Amino acid sequence: MRLALAIGTFLILVIHGIVFYNQFFHKWERNQIAYFDQAKAMAKTDAERAALADRKPRIEQIVVSNFGETRIDRCTTCHIAADDPRFGTYAEPLKSHPYSVALGDTQKDGKWERRHKFSEFGCTICHDGQGRGLDPKYAHGEDEYWPDPMLGYTVQENWRKDFAPKLKGKEYMEANCAQCHTDPNFKGTPMVAKGRQLFFTSNCYGCHRIQGLSDGTIGPDLTDVGHKWKLDYLWARIADPKSVLATSIMPKFNLDDASIKALVVFLKSRKGRNFSETELQRFKDKTSGAGVVQSVLQPVEIKPGEMVKQGEKLISDRACVACHKLGDKDGGIAPDISFTGLLRDNDWVYEHFRAPRSRVADSIMPAFRFTDDEFKAMTAYLAGLRTPPAMPTPEATYKALCLRCHGEKGDGHGPIAEHLDPYPRDLTKSGFMNSKTMERLVNSIRNGVAGTSMPPWGKILDEAKAKALLDYIQTTFVKEPRRELKPHPVPEQNPVAMSTESVNRGEALFVNRCAGCHGKKADGKGANSLDILPRPRNLRNGAFVNSVSDQRLFDSILYGVQGTAMPNWVDYGLSNNDVGDLVNFIRSINPKPKGGEHAGSN
Repeated sequence: MRLALAIGTFLILVIHGIVFYNQFFHKWERNQIAYFDQAKAMAKTDAERAALADRKPRIEQIVVSNFGETRIDRCTTCHIAADDPRFGTYAEPLKSHPYSVALGDTQKDGKWERRHKFSEFGCTICHDGQGRGLDPKYAHGEDEYWPDPMLGYTVQENWRKDFAPKLKGKEYMEANCAQCHTDPNFKGTPMVAKGRQLFFTSNCYGCHRIQGLSDGTIGPDLTDVGHKWKLDYLWARIADPKSVLATSIMPKFNLDDASIKALVVFLKSRKGRNFSETELQRFKDKTSGAGVVQSVLQPVEIKPGEMVKQGEKLISDRACVACHKLGDKDGGIAPDISFTGLLRDNDWVYEHFRAPRSRVADSIMPAFRFTDDEFKAMTAYLAGLRTPPAMPTPEATYKALCLRCHGEKGDGHGPIAEHLDPYPRDLTKSGFMNSKTMERLVNSIRNGVAGTSMPPWGKILDEAKAKALLDYIQTTFVKEPRRELKPHPVPEQNPVAMSTESVNRGEALFVNRCAGCHGKKADGKGANSLDILPRPRNLRNGAFVNSVSDQRLFDSILYGVQGTAMPNWVDYGLSNNDVGDLVNFIRSINPKPKGGEHAGSN
């Protein structure tokens, strides 16, 4: 009993001793004492030794107010030898900070002079971290809730284990150097420059906006992405976008680690501020970025005799297969372009390159800032791809041509379906499939559907093969025999003359009856649209609207579209004159194609 009591008492004393020691003898004090001892041993004069003898451990503090919000840096409390060149070979924290010619440090008569003096710049302006912290865990930002861990040094516990080792290295500090040194050719930020170049050559600028550099509108604005996100998020977002956001439309570029690191450093440098600017400069209008894109991409001189070959290289170099499928390479986001020459003519391909939404109104393909000659070379290459895939059976035809959009089960949920607007048709919906004539279905396959991603397969499938494909779809997916259709009593042409009065009446009807699904702008983005699949039709898709006849519009409005949410408006009291006004309104908001008349019956 006495022995146990003695042991317990001893342990309590030991614990109290440890607590007392940690409370009154901090690690930073021990670091300073070690520095004083080593410095005394190195001292060459009595004056030096006396000065060191008078120094006692204390918290060192630098107040920095020249770079945005005032910073309190206590880093030199532990890193007390940071400005003592004699400690260059010591281990941290008793190691002097290295000098850098690239960052402006100079040497004269054997002595170095820092461009960035600690008394003026502090430490966290370059390194990040928690400047007030005195314990390494907090000072270095190891706490996962600290937003700015030390760049290239600290890996937080919650970061992905497979990425964490790649997020260390002094190169990451260049992101903070670029807050002041904004010249793309600055010698101290080569990784930022490489990432900047990749941002343009990988076509990131087409989707993303960065104030003063690019003006993309499809993806998030990256002007201050480095301020919002840590290194682990940026790396994961580039390396594997869907691992961060399952619904991301960003392609997986399959870049090597060195390229990803360069892009991460560049994006981390985008913090929406520039410390070298004056307050007045910050409020001036910024360039849209168009000129910057052209200067960085360095246009290729296209030679007439090598146009196709150069076009092929451009398709490869400009990361087209990051989204599209071409041969055995597949980005898994956009249509197959392996036999473009059999689907589209040169004008269509060229115009789609220049302005994708001029051909497919809701395309997510960015408008890239290539030169006209580069577009023509890329068009020439794609137009020459005229070898169709092997399709010995209707099933093989479906897998080669249709599965990518319409899905393995024919339900419209193909691998790239979520990136297409309008969404591919659900071919299992018997109501839709059996409410269309065979002639119309064959026509949609062979001539495509204007304004959508449904291409014309006519040069690959003749009428017999198109019908065989439809028979396969009917048997495999619809699973109901076709039935005889009863024609609806609708006029072949609009009986209501086009006039301002008719358009105004049609607009009023549209707002009251149609805007809930089709949206007040008639763009298919109404309040109810998110709960509807396929989505309501974008009635500002001029290519589509002008390709369909008045008769088809009357039929769709009065009798609905089977297999979709479009109801039979004839049951809700709409007359032919009401529909005529609606059709005139819809026609009025869409530009007419050359020739001035709409045509077709897709």
